[in-house]
Amino acid sequence: MQLTQPQIQHLYLRTGFGESPAYIAERVGKFREQLAEELFANSQELHPLEIIPNPLGENKDGEVTNLKLLKMLVRSQKELRSLGLHWINQMACGKGQLRERMTFFWHNHFATRLPFGFIMQLQHNTLRKHALGKFSDMLHAIAKDPAMMMFLNTFENKKDAPNENFAREVMELFTLGEGHYTETAIKEAARCFTGWKVNRKGEFEIIAKEHDNGEKNFFGKKGNLSGEDIINTILEQKQTAYFLCRKIYKEFVNPQVNETHIKELAEPFFNSGYDISMLMRQIILSPWFFDTENIGVKISSPVDLIARYTRVFHIQFEDEKLPAKVMQLLGQELFVPPNVAGWSGDKNWIDSSSLLLRMRLPLVLFAQQPLNAKSKTSYEDNATDSHLKKQHTGSIKVNYDLSDLSNYFLRYTGNEKELIQELKRYFLQQPTSVSNEVITQNADRTSSAAFIKSCITSILCLPEFQLI
Repeated sequence: MQLTQPQIQHLYLRTGFGESPAYIAERVGKFREQLAEELFANSQELHPLEIIPNPLGENKDGEVTNLKLLKMLVRSQKELRSLGLHWINQMACGKGQLRERMTFFWHNHFATRLPFGFIMQLQHNTLRKHALGKFSDMLHAIAKDPAMMMFLNTFENKKDAPNENFAREVMELFTLGEGHYTETAIKEAARCFTGWKVNRKGEFEIIAKEHDNGEKNFFGKKGNLSGEDIINTILEQKQTAYFLCRKIYKEFVNPQVNETHIKELAEPFFNSGYDISMLMRQIILSPWFFDTENIGVKISSPVDLIARYTRVFHIQFEDEKLPAKVMQLLGQELFVPPNVAGWSGDKNWIDSSSLLLRMRLPLVLFAQQPLNAKSKTSYEDNATDSHLKKQHTGSIKVNYDLSDLSNYFLRYTGNEKELIQELKRYFLQQPTSVSNEVITQNADRTSSAAFIKSCITSILCLPEFQLI
């Protein structure tokens, strides 16, 4: 199947964060198999985030004092912001778009919020490592991940007083889905994870005296089961494959699930031992992935939006706090999910204030108009905090480079109608009823480049630009 420009753009918006018109034009007419292999080849390398040093320094075997932990906590907000900015830049500038996109997906699937930058960096790199590998390996790794264990209070899980947090979430949110386990299963699983701890160095360990060595009964398996046994048993349930495929389908194909497609995906995914790369190849190579009904039907997340702006327009924020501020205003900030269920996404991204800001954002970025927006906090439990809902009125200073775009579209400047149609075709995944005259009515005609920039800005202000 040879791909057209809209199909190729669809591919890159769903498996990455968009590409330039010249990059897409070079690939028009290529077969989907060629582009799929290129995506996977470009995403082989890991490129971990390693901007936060180990707070223990060189003396990793030394004592971890309360003072060291306090210093780590105090600087973590700044570290998390820097980590998020570094990741956005990697999304925007890196070749490995599929790995970035998959890591972003797993970041929301295993949603964790913790005020320790280095620990969150460790989790991120665990997700990055397994993002295109075996889900079974990722699940085992995340069960022993310090950030996840601290977030879900596994340190409280002792044989005399089991804590059910992780046992519940691993089934409800990470694998089986609600309604596919019992309360008894949660209680039995929690017993198997007793004694699992994170020590003061941020390392996983099992405290033998706190582990319940009694007989457990989980999904028909009896004996002195361990936490690893619980995870393996969950992975033996085909429902896990179906649950994951539905969630991945909603993210990469369509928020409205086609159950026939899910069955096509889930059976081989389960039989492959949860091979994520195999699943993603099957999705990308399926004819229905490129059906019109699946193009332009997802609302960009704030991260999608900022990464796309940064990638296509080569944006650099003069203040590293600003990308996080904009994403927070839109309802999302990397490494700060609202709760363990993560961001709900799709239509939940849009309300009257956030849609207005999304449509004004091109003017804020390219015309230095003020923000005039109120924070839309992602902290559900702190939603009434005034400092999170304050008014932001200043401008956002950015550097950007539109020369590549201008040079590409200059070929159409002799025909204004054709130029606008090409700009719409590139920037919009859904047709718009807005006329060419409306797009050009306030355009700067002092030069061809200025005119193209004005038209691009007008098109980016359309609600259809929010759809990918």
